[in-house]
Amino acid sequence: MKDLGRTCFCNIMKLKKRTLVITVSFILVVSAAAVALVMKNNNASQSKLLKIVADNVDLQVKNLNYTDVGDSGLKWEVKADSANYVKSGNIAILEKIRVKLVMSDGKLFIMKGDKGKLYTDTKDMEISGNVEVISDKGDRLTTDFLKYSGSEQRIYTEGAVKMENARMQVRGVGMSLSLADKDVTLLSRVKANIR
Repeated sequence: MKDLGRTCFCNIMKLKKRTLVITVSFILVVSAAAVALVMKNNNASQSKLLKIVADNVDLQVKNLNYTDVGDSGLKWEVKADSANYVKSGNIAILEKIRVKLVMSDGKLFIMKGDKGKLYTDTKDMEISGNVEVISDKGDRLTTDFLKYSGSEQRIYTEGAVKMENARMQVRGVGMSLSLADKDVTLLSRVKANIR
């Protein structure tokens, strides 16, 4: 009887050892598979993250703050939520742009828009989406699309514009504003309300 009890006890111990070895082996295999899966997903996530930036973009910046002073004394302060710079085209593509132009005589213009492009070699600029230009005198211009020529120091658009100040409101299609001469020309379909 003692031998039978000892045999049963040994068999139970062998069974427990075998169960323990199988359980530990199973846990190790599952753990290794989980680690491999996590590493594979992590590599896939990193490659997706890297693909967010277009292949032609050389530099991507968040919260851009750029200042430039031209030969004529014109000072630029460009701020944007984000910017992608493409060196081959000398272009910065901007999101939520705000430009502060300080003229050599101290006059100030603020330009805002949803999107923008700054050509770094010519200092030309395009702003689109909810475009607004405000002067230090309180003059306000709104349009959908606006261009700035660095060589001409001119703001212009072919689109519909609305200009207003405390004395009047003027609407038209097409506009040119010379920053050097302070002359504004509306090109067509001009309507004015004098207050």
